[in-house]
Amino acid sequence: MDSAHLHVESAKALGSSDSGRLGLGVSGLYLALYIHYGFFAFLPLWLKNSGASAEEIGVLLAIPLILRLLTVAPFSAFVGRRGWVRNAIAYTSLASAAVVLVLMGEPDHAGRIVIVILFSIVWDQIPVLTDAYAVMAVRSRSLDFGRLRVWGSIAVVASNAAAGWAISVMGIKMLPLMVATLLLAPALVAFRLPHDRKLSAADASEGGRWRDLFGDRALIMGMIAASLIMGSHGVLTSFGAIQWEAQGISTTVIGLLQALAVAAEIIAFWFGAKLLGDRDPRLLVCAGALAGALRWAIMATGPGLPVLIAAQLLNGITATGTILGMMLMIAHRVPTHLSATAQGMYAVLLGAVLAVATMGSGMLWSYGLGIAYFTMSALALLGALFAWPGHFGNNADKAPKAGVEA
Repeated sequence: MDSAHLHVESAKALGSSDSGRLGLGVSGLYLALYIHYGFFAFLPLWLKNSGASAEEIGVLLAIPLILRLLTVAPFSAFVGRRGWVRNAIAYTSLASAAVVLVLMGEPDHAGRIVIVILFSIVWDQIPVLTDAYAVMAVRSRSLDFGRLRVWGSIAVVASNAAAGWAISVMGIKMLPLMVATLLLAPALVAFRLPHDRKLSAADASEGGRWRDLFGDRALIMGMIAASLIMGSHGVLTSFGAIQWEAQGISTTVIGLLQALAVAAEIIAFWFGAKLLGDRDPRLLVCAGALAGALRWAIMATGPGLPVLIAAQLLNGITATGTILGMMLMIAHRVPTHLSATAQGMYAVLLGAVLAVATMGSGMLWSYGLGIAYFTMSALALLGALFAWPGHFGNNADKAPKAGVEA
């Protein structure tokens, strides 16, 4: 074997090794990010024990929904253009930990509002920037996004299982300390990842501005579609447990039903990109829409437990198919240095739809089970209309593929 051939083989082996380490690092980042999510569910209880009224709790929980619309897109675009995504993940994680730790001082009403505002501004950036970094890694090293993102879902399961036990041992007053400690994890992992400028080096010659993203009609329509499909989960998220309890289903079984949906996510993330192959990622979004329409139509009938189990398994398509399809679409169509900008745009649109859908679900629920869920079914179908290749000028050749392994 000549020296030139040996050099090529060595380069391939080194590239494979680098890709493996990067994939492991991004998987660890998702695991570190989502490991505190289960503890967030106890925040209303902590607020109540700290003297907050029901009205104040409602206001405090609404603050992040509003600020997300105002801060995420500008911040993600700013750090993305400068190649600071990795560093921004680390520093916003550290800032979030510091802010939430202040709650240990048991501030008064005004103090709680200030802390929640500051926390929302810094923490809301982390999931968006993590997705942006992951998409850059996918595009740069032809990684499988689903097998990176699946560790976030695994972390949620572990976090939900651990949170109740940890609080029973340490007490609800220690919740801010627990969350602050766990928020150090994303920073520790992020600092060990390659700087994102190394991931975007291959795209440096492509140029492009954030305004150019609006010219990609297929991308914008895909974002609208994914937002509508995810928004269609509003009624289930708000009233699913209430519906099941009214049917006589125990809280233990309700917990298992919710865990089943997450388990379906894990399986779908692991195999979804492989099953898609080289086909258009919008097909995954369309599959999520059609599965969502079917799922909400089933829920509208007030089904018994066996059918509920099947409906919960559809979450692997309704949620995971939509998320995976959208992330792969960004990886295929958006230059690496604009990945964070695209993620910010999507996060704002998704946040707006989720806020409207969540607020509207209460009114829909008052009109009855059937009307509420059939409205969500129609919303999911509308998402399919926006995502379907060829509709609304969604030309697949608008942007070239990035060599992403799908």
